[in-house]
Amino acid sequence: MLHSYSMKNDSLSVFFPCINEEGNIENIVEKAERVLKELKIKYEIIIIDDGSTDATGKIADKLAQANSNIRVIHHLKNLGYGEALKSGFYNAKYETIIYTDGDGQFDFSEVTKFLEKIEDNDLVIGYRIKRQDPLFRILFKKGWQLSLWIFFGLTLKDVDCGFKMVKSSVLKKIPHLESQRGAMINAELAIKAKKSGFKIAQVGVNHYPRIFGKPTGASLNVITKSYIDLVKLWWKLKDQKILFIALILVLALATFLRFYRLSEYMTFLGDEGRDAIIVKNMLINHHFPLIGPPTSVGNIYLGPLYYYMMALSMLIFPLSPVAAAGMNALIGVLSVGFIYYLGKVWFGRIGGLIASYLYAISPVNIIYSHSSWNPNPAPLFALLGIFGFLRVHKTGNFLWLILTGFAFAAASQMHYLSLILLPIGAILWIWEVSFRKSRNLMFNNLSKGTVLGIVTFLLVMLPLVLFDLKHNFLNYRAITELLSGGSAIKADILSNLARIPKLYFYNLIGRYMTGENSMLQIIVSLLLLLPFLYFRAWSILALGIWLLVGLLGISFYQQEVYDHYLGFLNPVPFLLLGSITAIKKIPRKLINIFLIILVIALTYVNLQKSPLKNPPNNQLKRTIDVAKFIINESSGKDFNFALIAKSNYDSAYQFYLEQLGHKPKQVPFDKTSQLFVVCEDEICDPTHNPKYELVGFGWSRIDWMKEFAGVKIYRLVSNPSGKP
Repeated sequence: MLHSYSMKNDSLSVFFPCINEEGNIENIVEKAERVLKELKIKYEIIIIDDGSTDATGKIADKLAQANSNIRVIHHLKNLGYGEALKSGFYNAKYETIIYTDGDGQFDFSEVTKFLEKIEDNDLVIGYRIKRQDPLFRILFKKGWQLSLWIFFGLTLKDVDCGFKMVKSSVLKKIPHLESQRGAMINAELAIKAKKSGFKIAQVGVNHYPRIFGKPTGASLNVITKSYIDLVKLWWKLKDQKILFIALILVLALATFLRFYRLSEYMTFLGDEGRDAIIVKNMLINHHFPLIGPPTSVGNIYLGPLYYYMMALSMLIFPLSPVAAAGMNALIGVLSVGFIYYLGKVWFGRIGGLIASYLYAISPVNIIYSHSSWNPNPAPLFALLGIFGFLRVHKTGNFLWLILTGFAFAAASQMHYLSLILLPIGAILWIWEVSFRKSRNLMFNNLSKGTVLGIVTFLLVMLPLVLFDLKHNFLNYRAITELLSGGSAIKADILSNLARIPKLYFYNLIGRYMTGENSMLQIIVSLLLLLPFLYFRAWSILALGIWLLVGLLGISFYQQEVYDHYLGFLNPVPFLLLGSITAIKKIPRKLINIFLIILVIALTYVNLQKSPLKNPPNNQLKRTIDVAKFIINESSGKDFNFALIAKSNYDSAYQFYLEQLGHKPKQVPFDKTSQLFVVCEDEICDPTHNPKYELVGFGWSRIDWMKEFAGVKIYRLVSNPSGKP
């Protein structure tokens, strides 16, 4: 029974690529003939015999002799699925061409679905509603789909479906098809059609199990060669290759600056040791926390998301603190790539390159990508949240707010000042809704997307709520005390507004972009205001709201503003600088010359401040070496441990002492005969120090003191009499 179809096409070329299909070819041709006659359409049927070694060729010739509408093209040897399709495409005589595989797994009567779609489109691609293929073929399809999306932005459901209709005019206009392999020829057709501006539609078709014969293709060799062909095609079709190479160089530079001698440059002190101990407890003892690291003010705890991110990296590289630092370095590189992407979408490739390059070489960004510390991923999550709003604006689909809700919650768990992203998001949401209503533009899932975005935010923050419910609202009480105290947060609008220029000129531009060079700081700070005068685009609106609300929010914080406090905001000035390349009201030559000089100057001052110019701190190596030294000196006996340091605490040492199988005993409950004291200060007096671990050990005397790895190490033994 044919699907109802109002006839508009009066002719159709049909072809079947075949290899060793002697059990199928006659049936599929006869069925096609019946359907075509019922449609009362002028037609031709072409059988492509791709070097069959069975009776396929003879059966095809017999069919052609009996019907003048059927003809056969023989390949003397098997040339591959791609060559078979090309023989059909380029030998068809009618404007509308359809093909389906010669294995009988499709119902040709569904051709009417394609005929309907082709009226308003140029290429119609079927997708198998329920694929009747082995599991490995289905898995290959998923991987192939992902690859096509990554390389070409192709989002088709089933590009390899062997049931397609195309207009001959498409084949004449696009570059000649070159692929020989099946997976590649299908992708090449869709990619070239899309790139040439042709309209592509999709239609669901039924897929049936093969009755006769065996499937070909999908061997490891074919898959490997298909991916090689994919990369070759991508490179051949790639426009502005020099700019792409420049992007690769920027990402390579960002990777080098963040991963170079990472284990030597990374910070590994008390905070990092504490986090490593907690993650070890998660992975070994399966204790999963509901809170994260403490903040520097107010006895407030962040959410636990960062610990779970650390756990993944330290699971892959078992309990290695370098893995956690490497995770942050990778996040830093991803942030560079994301800034390029947004800059390219908003302002063009040159704008994206400038923004991402300067972000890559920023000394502050490099420093924060070198270590495992919870504020470091905040810029990436902020970018993800803004990207969600960009997709809402582009597509009208508010379900993208789910991504934004997750990203804003994640950024807030990295540092609570990232909560300023919430009013930024609220303003962007209000503007988007008003903009679409005023222009009668489409709304997709407005209520659903908004609610799910909020729910996603709350779900990500849920562990903090559960913690407070279990611990008498400890975090909530600390936050309200901080807000009401007036020493950290102050709602004095006038004095807060007066703080914004310093936050903008020095903390954001001076520290992140210009290496604190006063002249460049002034030039760049003023230059970044130009886009707001010359643009009326959504991108500048979003960046302006992000910048203004971000600075205003930070101005409420009355204590010293450290660089990492601006993590959620730091991509903005780099993107604004990239936007200068898109200003059209200023002579292009003038802009180019000025930007070249500026980028060279910024490169110079940033490289002068590069942390890689300084010798590595080797904190990780020193911690490990000191731990091994203490273990060696303990003579295999249990010991207690203490650290004397003005700006550090003992968790880093505790982590490695335990990792090396000699976890220190805890005083006063498990006092031993010896106490090892590491002193990182210039002057130390361990027998008279009020530190808890020393007092808990009781009266003691110094057995010996040795200098090792830049620290003093004392061995104290019990001295109940208190006499020297």
